Amino acid sequence: MVNHGCSPGGSLLPLAILGALSLVFSLPLVAQDTIDSDRSLPLMNDHPLEERLIDGMDEGIKKNYRGAITIFTELILLDPSYADAYFNRGIARARIADYQGAIADHSQAIVLNPQFADAYKARGKIYWQLGDQEQAIADLETALTLFSAQENMVSQQQTQEQLQTWRGNP
Repeated sequence: MVNHGCSPGGSLLPLAILGALSLVFSLPLVAQDTIDSDRSLPLMNDHPLEERLIDGMDEGIKKNYRGAITIFTELILLDPSYADAYFNRGIARARIADYQGAIADHSQAIVLNPQFADAYKARGKIYWQLGDQEQAIADLETALTLFSAQENMVSQQQTQEQLQTWRGNP
């Protein structure tokens, strides 16, 4: 189990869940067969919000982004401080080209958890798609700093490579 510091109360999310999230946003963290084999991991019954979060991620993996948005919105209504729900809803919104909604959700996830490196990275990618290179690079630089501080070497390397590409220094 890995604590990425993005769940309320410091709860732990299995790497398979984070890998599933990366598939929704095309950030290759783990192979699909690894995710599928890890679905047999037992969920803690005392974390119903996380279980529902996984349901939303599953909808995203199935490319049912509107269904995922509905689930993440339900979670936000149940717990407005649930940064992971905002982040994941932002991912799903980006997939249906609701870029302003996605930026708003990622921004709220960052307000709730300023150490949420993945939210900075996802928001930066959206800014880049919208042509705001300055904000995109600023967000990726913040994500890079946070990934480094969190000793998340894989994400740190991916973010560094993305920054180099955007800056024209591959």
